[in-house]
Amino acid sequence: MKKTLIAGLLTLPMFISSPVWADEITDQINEALKAYEEKDYKAAIDELKYASVALQKLSQAENQKLLPEPLEGWTAQEVDNSGNQMAMSVLGGGSSMKASYQRGEEQVDIEIMANSPMIAMMGMMINNPALAASEKGTESYRYKRIKGIKKVDGKQTEITLLIAGQIMLKVTGNKLKDAAVLEQYLDAMDIGKLKAELL
Repeated sequence: MKKTLIAGLLTLPMFISSPVWADEITDQINEALKAYEEKDYKAAIDELKYASVALQKLSQAENQKLLPEPLEGWTAQEVDNSGNQMAMSVLGGGSSMKASYQRGEEQVDIEIMANSPMIAMMGMMINNPALAASEKGTESYRYKRIKGIKKVDGKQTEITLLIAGQIMLKVTGNKLKDAAVLEQYLDAMDIGKLKAELL
């Protein structure tokens, strides 16, 4: 058991790609290993907690790459995703990322949530057309055979898709001249890669 845990800790640094974080994470894992060997289990747990948080930040940065580049004529807006993972932890786990794009007064926001208990609630509405229709301005929607719902509320249009039952992809447009741009942003995304990375 001890040898297995030590071997697992030693192999973790091999999966770290960022040099900036690699030193810090490697140091924390090595400190945890040292504490473990000295049977200071509390210190080992504390070091591994710090390493886990750093790894989550690395994972969050990698997940952001799943979001599309702005379409021609649009610019990407800076979005603070620092609180996303903490919020997801409070809500029961999973991962979340956001991006925002602007063209004049028009704005498109994209949010991806994966492996969260909250997805089950949205899935109930997506999988039940009658339930979706009961909400004003909401209707069932399909994008390339992916089930979803579309909601129109004044100048805001929102498309939510449920991918493989565990990934929620939401694209929201505000003050759009043509709501078709929402599907253009969906077209710009690699759904296959999304599933491969997040499931």
